[in-house]
Amino acid sequence: MRTRILLLVFGLVITTALSQTAQANPTPVTTCGQTLSFAGEYVLSNNLNCSGISGDHNGVTITASNVVFHLAGRTISSTDCDISRNISGIVMSIGLSGVKVDGGIVTGFNDGILLYSSRSKVKGMTVRNACIFGIAVGGDEDQVETSVVTGSGTDGIILSPSRGSVISSNYSSGNRRAGVAVSDFADNNRIENNILNNNGGGGEGYGVAIFNGTRNTIRNNVANYNDFGIRVATAVNPAGDLRLSNQVIENKVSGNSHLGIWIQNTAAPSIVRRNTVFGSGDTDMVDESAGCDGNIWRNNTFMTDLVAGLSDDGPGAGCVR
Repeated sequence: MRTRILLLVFGLVITTALSQTAQANPTPVTTCGQTLSFAGEYVLSNNLNCSGISGDHNGVTITASNVVFHLAGRTISSTDCDISRNISGIVMSIGLSGVKVDGGIVTGFNDGILLYSSRSKVKGMTVRNACIFGIAVGGDEDQVETSVVTGSGTDGIILSPSRGSVISSNYSSGNRRAGVAVSDFADNNRIENNILNNNGGGGEGYGVAIFNGTRNTIRNNVANYNDFGIRVATAVNPAGDLRLSNQVIENKVSGNSHLGIWIQNTAAPSIVRRNTVFGSGDTDMVDESAGCDGNIWRNNTFMTDLVAGLSDDGPGAGCVR
């Protein structure tokens, strides 16, 4: 009996050691077009230049849940830009969960990273010069954090139509349209603690833009030197239920070419509180709706305002406060 127990214990030790060895040796990713089709840990072993490959081709495609892909400081790149083909840097497929991508660089491609899986994460990535989107989030309850996204042909980071996702502590700058965009009825997302500077330059650039969606929170971001700091365009909320409001809270917005914080007449009711907005080229705070139409503006610090196209007489007067 004692011998049997010792053998069982010895077997457990061997199994544990083998498991630790497997974890210590991730599967190498070595070629453009590689598909990660089994759960587990992977590492990019060398830089990948995927330029000039004909047809549809991604840098790396993930088709299994619970994949962890470390880029280990290396780069996946392509100079190709052709919207008639599917060519993205890293693609996490629809229907997956528990995927994580971290620690490297994606440059070029149509889109840098397509995060279509849910409950997944992109962390510590640098995404540069994507033809369309830097990072596109289409799954639910995803996270994009501590990443740098620059030079995208449209938006740096877009939620379309993600729900319950968190975009936090990123630097998204120099993108043609928005640093962060919320579109296609994306609901209940949080955009917080990001630096969103120098987006646009052609008259339609934003630090953050909610094009449509409800219950999204834009909190504690810095949005400077864009065409517009923060825009809330549309909320599908016909009953005017405050529980469905988009919220713009505690952001620092300065030096934007046109408007600081802009709530359009289709976005009521929205809640705008405790923001600091200065140095806007046209106006700091704008509410397109007469009498603010159920929008709540409180405890904001600013100099100039407009309501329904007319001056609201600045801080301490009117409905923008």
